[in-house]
Amino acid sequence: MDKTSEKLGIKTVDEYIQAQPEIYRKSLEELRELVRSLAPDAKESVSYGIACYSYYYMLVGFSAHKNHFSFTSMSSTLLKKFEDELSEYDTSLGGIRFKPEQEIPTELITRIILEKKAENELRAAFKKKK
Repeated sequence: MDKTSEKLGIKTVDEYIQAQPEIYRKSLEELRELVRSLAPDAKESVSYGIACYSYYYMLVGFSAHKNHFSFTSMSSTLLKKFEDELSEYDTSLGGIRFKPEQEIPTELITRIILEKKAENELRAAFKKKK
């Protein structure tokens, strides 16, 4: 949906998920629940046309597109740490693309979220010391 969500006035993640084609909703809800369980203090928003979570800084996000849905780490380098495990997935600089019927690798996504959360906490602690 990308920037279309902004044009439609979508402001919440609930609205974002409900605006997606039915084929994506279950997977997007699954990603949402996973993020919420691992980072309960993260703030939800819709930014740049995607569902986003921030925890000190941008944490992760997800989005639906015409032929796939994506999970993004909001980092251009984080996924390199998981390169071998991601070899069977279609990836971009900071994201993983899934076909509508593809199962989410929950254990792998969990480790990515926790790694990004730890990076954000370390960055916030370092900034606080200055």
